[in-house]
Amino acid sequence: RDLRMSRGLGDVYKRQIEELPAGYRTVFNLYTFEDKSHKEIAQVLGINEKSSASQLFRAKSVLAKRVKEWIMNNG
Repeated sequence: RDLRMSRGLGDVYKRQIEELPAGYRTVFNLYTFEDKSHKEIAQVLGINEKSSASQLFRAKSVLAKRVKEWIMNNG
């Protein structure tokens, strides 16, 4: 069951990342998967570093809430 739960959570994370608003998703992916700094993200996207940090924070908050809801309903 633990392995199934882990696989299920991985799928949930992927789906929830895909469903993030475009700006949040882009910043989240650049920061998390491409290991970019907020300075680098800001340069690539033409936004302020603080905007990058804010969008990452919001993306993480949305993901945490949605995954928690999924666990409560499916765990």
